[in-house]
Amino acid sequence: MPHPIDIIRSVHALSQEQEEKLMTSMVEKRFRRGEIIDRQQLLRNNVYYIKRGSARVFYVMNGKDHTYSFSFDDEFVLLSKQMLMSADSTMSIEFLETTDVVYIPHEQIHDTFKQTDIDSAAIFMNAGLVEHTEYLEERVIMLQNTSARQRYEWVVKRYPRLLECATITQIASFLGLTKETLYRIRSGKY
Repeated sequence: MPHPIDIIRSVHALSQEQEEKLMTSMVEKRFRRGEIIDRQQLLRNNVYYIKRGSARVFYVMNGKDHTYSFSFDDEFVLLSKQMLMSADSTMSIEFLETTDVVYIPHEQIHDTFKQTDIDSAAIFMNAGLVEHTEYLEERVIMLQNTSARQRYEWVVKRYPRLLECATITQIASFLGLTKETLYRIRSGKY
């Protein structure tokens, strides 16, 4: 399993001092299935990297739960608004199974690079945003141009462990379908 520092190294040539500073600011924690990080400061000030496990990002609107994204082993749980502005978020993270996570305080990363090279912080931030943008583009294209069955096939292919971790309601919400439609697709009656 790669560590987030390896990903940062792939984007920026770190000095020994920078690497040590970043490593000491990272926190590893294990979350249990069902634990939630909500809109509190912990969510706002950190970027999360899943070493092993799974999570979903969701929000609640008009009393209804909406799944925004899923993340699995060796992936970041990244929201661009948080990364750029440390802004309040309407999103929450729910862990779908026991999950080993590394917290990465994005302001600490920015401050570490700012001391030596402002462009380095921008390079790191841009790498994360490019990855997030590619994901969003892929998802929008799937939602706009494919049938419900094709969307289901796409999500199962993209996230091979999804059916082991997420509920039908969470998957349906992510795909913009009702759970009844998803049940029909899965049973071959759609």
